Amino acid sequence: MRVLTGESKGKRLRVPRGGGARPTAGRVRKSIFDALGERSAGAAVLDLFSGSGSLGIEALSRGADFCAFVDDAPAAAGAVRANLRSCGYAERARILNFDFRKALSILRAEGLAFDLVFADPPYGFYDGTRPGELAREIGSVLREEGTAIVEHPSREAAEAGGFETRTRKYGGTSVSFFRRRA
Repeated sequence: MRVLTGESKGKRLRVPRGGGARPTAGRVRKSIFDALGERSAGAAVLDLFSGSGSLGIEALSRGADFCAFVDDAPAAAGAVRANLRSCGYAERARILNFDFRKALSILRAEGLAFDLVFADPPYGFYDGTRPGELAREIGSVLREEGTAIVEHPSREAAEAGGFETRTRKYGGTSVSFFRRRA
């Protein structure tokens, strides 16, 4: 897997060992960032369930100011750390090796808010949680004009009260963009 564009275009990214990570496919990543346009530039970004960190690193490559990476798997945190060093972004990033709810609690307590929040949980996550429920939890650290981008199985409906939702399907995978209603 490689960074698609920006200052680190073509850099190889390490994937965590153990098979637990399901990296976002290149065509899906490209589509996400095409839909976001220039919104990465100058943004504060959060990459939940980060795995290799590909979404957050792509945002940094496209000009994001900062990215926090959250994953509870030690192998994922190690892969993100190695990928950040390889791309030269270690100084513009933070890694939280916690469950996403604990990490959101820490970030809220610190008063941090984000312009873009990427969430690509393992599909088993959706056995008990809906994409819209995840978006509402993310809303606690999302800036007023921010966007939560949630990857989920296409069979799952993506609706969240208080959010405008736009969903794009890629076979069995969907990506929903959540923005607060005005």
